[in-house]
Amino acid sequence: MKLRLICICLILFCVSGCVASKARKVKAPETMLSLPEARKRIVAYHESGKYDEDTAHVAESVSDAAIKAIKNKVKYPAVVMVVEDVLLSTYEARSKQGFADNPAAVTDLESHVILSSLPAVKSSIVLFDFLQERNIPVFLVSYRPEGFRVPVMENLSKVGFSGWKKIFMKPLNYPDNSNFSEEVRRGLQRTGYNIIATIGVLPEDISGEFAGKAVLYPNYIYSKR
Repeated sequence: MKLRLICICLILFCVSGCVASKARKVKAPETMLSLPEARKRIVAYHESGKYDEDTAHVAESVSDAAIKAIKNKVKYPAVVMVVEDVLLSTYEARSKQGFADNPAAVTDLESHVILSSLPAVKSSIVLFDFLQERNIPVFLVSYRPEGFRVPVMENLSKVGFSGWKKIFMKPLNYPDNSNFSEEVRRGLQRTGYNIIATIGVLPEDISGEFAGKAVLYPNYIYSKR
């Protein structure tokens, strides 16, 4: 995956108080942060417990959607969850590399994947168990290539995720202009499933058709894969 550090000063810490308008506005120089400061704030966000709090809130909204679907007797409900930074967190591995996207950092992250050593996102374990207890199938989407299937599956099982219906790995040389998650959902819909919720970390994960309740986990580590 190609990772790129988000300029979080424009997303998390500065934009929250701005009112959107059609006119383009030039950001004042004093609103910009240096990369070291941006990295520092990413760490502070995670280490403060705010990240866990925010993900728990998002996960709870999916639980509510599941309860609603059961109450309304939706036929063949299902949930789609992205593996990367929804189920398995890359935060610890990337923080050691300063959230860089150079070849050494990418190789180091891939070594964690190969060793099946990525930790679980806590809120997702709770949500996953909640869905399993209510017999709602969970389909997983991974943006890692097929060659990583076995270590990814082992990693998921090791940290407490088991019983998912199927995991879809991104095909080799998949077109950049195509939406992999949407393609998976469209296929599931054709087979009779009704997607009641889709959880991702980037807009592309939840955009398009058949997403149901489309929710994003907070993620200020990268802006694209």
